[in-house]
Amino acid sequence: MYHFAEKAQNAFFYCESYADSMARADDASVVYCDPPYAPLSATANFTAYHTNSFTLEQQAHLAEIAEGLVERHIPVLISNHDTMLTREWYQRAKLHVVKVRRSISSNGGTRKKVDELLALYKPGVVSPAKK
Repeated sequence: MYHFAEKAQNAFFYCESYADSMARADDASVVYCDPPYAPLSATANFTAYHTNSFTLEQQAHLAEIAEGLVERHIPVLISNHDTMLTREWYQRAKLHVVKVRRSISSNGGTRKKVDELLALYKPGVVSPAKK
């Protein structure tokens, strides 16, 4: 904690929306987004850490903002569950799949590794918009 406090003396902290934070990015920035994850299924039990959950529309909007940033040559990395929806949202990014163990489950004995998607929006690597 002391190490963080020392390093944080030169940092600025803002309490604002993801859209406002991403709008602050400049050409010296690299943006990492770790949004509340999209549900693995329509019947997934866990939906949010907070009452103001991150909607599917906000998930799609996050991807749109990432596309806009990479057009300005600002790289963006987004992590999320690997689902059909996330692949649709991040279709213009370079996608990487990693196996991770989820620590949130109502039954700790049934926790399994799941696929997590890393969507890299990198200048010169982004795919053209699909029609």
